[in-house]
Amino acid sequence: MGKRNLDRLPAIFNILSKAFPNYEDRPQQREMAEEVLRCFDNNKGLLIEAGTGVGKSFAYLIPAILSRRKTIISTSSLALQDQLVGKDLVFLQKALPQKFSFGILKGKNNYVCLKREREYTGTGNSYERFRGWLAKTKTGQMAELPFIPEFWPEVCGDPQDCNGRKCPFYVPCFYYRHYRGLHKKDILVVNHHLLIHDLLSDFNILPFHEQLVIDEAAEVEDVISRVLGSRLTYSRTMWLLYRLKGLKIIVDHLFADVKAFFDRGDIDSGPVFPIPAHVTELLRGLREKFAVDKTLSTLDKQRKSAADDEIKDRIETTIGFLKSFAGDVDDFIGQADANKVYYMEVSGTTLEFKSNLVECQIPFQILIDKYDSTIMTSATLTSGGNFDFLKKRLGIQDFEEKVIGSPFDYKKQSLLYIDKNLPKPDRANEKIFQQESLGVMEDLISASRGRTLVLFTSYRHLHFAAENITIPYPFKSQGDMPPARLIEWFKDTPDSVLFATATFWQGVDIKGDKLSLVIIDKLPFSSPADPLYQERCKRLGKRWFYDLALPSAILRLRQGFGRLIRGRNEYGVVAILDRRVVESSYGPTILSSLQEVNITHSVEDVRQFFA
Repeated sequence: MGKRNLDRLPAIFNILSKAFPNYEDRPQQREMAEEVLRCFDNNKGLLIEAGTGVGKSFAYLIPAILSRRKTIISTSSLALQDQLVGKDLVFLQKALPQKFSFGILKGKNNYVCLKREREYTGTGNSYERFRGWLAKTKTGQMAELPFIPEFWPEVCGDPQDCNGRKCPFYVPCFYYRHYRGLHKKDILVVNHHLLIHDLLSDFNILPFHEQLVIDEAAEVEDVISRVLGSRLTYSRTMWLLYRLKGLKIIVDHLFADVKAFFDRGDIDSGPVFPIPAHVTELLRGLREKFAVDKTLSTLDKQRKSAADDEIKDRIETTIGFLKSFAGDVDDFIGQADANKVYYMEVSGTTLEFKSNLVECQIPFQILIDKYDSTIMTSATLTSGGNFDFLKKRLGIQDFEEKVIGSPFDYKKQSLLYIDKNLPKPDRANEKIFQQESLGVMEDLISASRGRTLVLFTSYRHLHFAAENITIPYPFKSQGDMPPARLIEWFKDTPDSVLFATATFWQGVDIKGDKLSLVIIDKLPFSSPADPLYQERCKRLGKRWFYDLALPSAILRLRQGFGRLIRGRNEYGVVAILDRRVVESSYGPTILSSLQEVNITHSVEDVRQFFA
């Protein structure tokens, strides 16, 4: 079967070129498809980097279809899920002669929960609009809503408040009605969070586990770390109190205590690691006030005597929620798991407790062992020209490896500007760097006539630039509106400028001359204040910089670089305002990891490029 499938690939791509008017025949895409199909056929693992423009979605979807085996496709975002299902797979289903089916699955919080909606008592125009939508919707998906109501967390699905088949609303449930048909599908598109929650559930969420494709695979470690960690928040605790009160458990005396405990204006806004002993003692006192064992006993008696199915379901899910809550509280009090880092920080005005898994090799191995074949891909998987960083972080062994370059001519289509005159952007020079880099940004944005994405490594620098920059072009900052709307604003507003950080370093796809300049303020090293990063560095000892700090910064830098050129006929400039790229001992390693491109240190050369 394997050889026959490979022989069919050329004919499949010929069909695409005829069926898709704008389809570009790319040897790189065919090469990737062959590698993926070969590994599927031989039950192998594959690490494959596919440069921007390769068309990696088709290059893994077509082999999945030809293999005739059930395949999970995991992406890093809901937006990419929607693109695969709403565009790519729809096209392939129409164009290819082989019949196949596909579906999409998102987390329960993306669907309205009929039980929780029934419990919620809302008022006002927003609630009336929501009720009107609910009366008509066939899917119950949040993505269908023309607006996101502020009370959505109160009415959406919640795994901890879900009783599955025992729920009285199981039959009409939007999530499960959709879920019940997925085991028949050939291809199922999920996101990384759902993939790891499936691992956490002992593989009881996803309906099949034969072949796995992980797109944007460099994100998986962070997702494992978060999902296998825990969170204890004010909102979670208050939700539990209101649920207990609704079940006639006496908790009125706890509301003020909970508010006083979490409302901690005396704690620095940055993360505190580890959690201090005096705080864990306060947390222990709060747990005692919940009288968990006594409350569970009372709830169990109520459950046994409940005649109403809805009340019984509410009690059963509350018992599960309370046990989970108490387990997490005990975990934060003891901070005893050696493979977790525990910390607290202020979010808004309230205290949050968080834990993250430090090393993710073991859970990742359990994940991939469940599948016959695993393909890990992205436009940026290598650091320093190899996969060593990713392999070490995830404990990957015996995977095939392949790097497929971009079809774009970066020497012709782009220019890399590196500033050598600004102060080194370290902590001692932070204020002067912010001030002096502002003028360089203004000159560069003027040269490109707007059309600029400025990527910052900190919100502090972003806010400073947004408040003090003087440019004759419309601009907005991350946080001014939701990310998707910001990107639409940027696309629809001529000569606009967007200041962003964090999520905008990846996944932003702006084609054409709407985006001609990407400015990166400094090398995207992780913050030394991040407790997870601190702990990982500590465990690496003297190797922390070259085994973690540098390779992770290179991956993030390559992601930022990749925002610029998205097509063969696009031209633009990437500007890095960090002199360490050319002055440090590790600078050559960074430059060798980027695309082959002409480098300049002159703003005048940038003006000439855009002339």
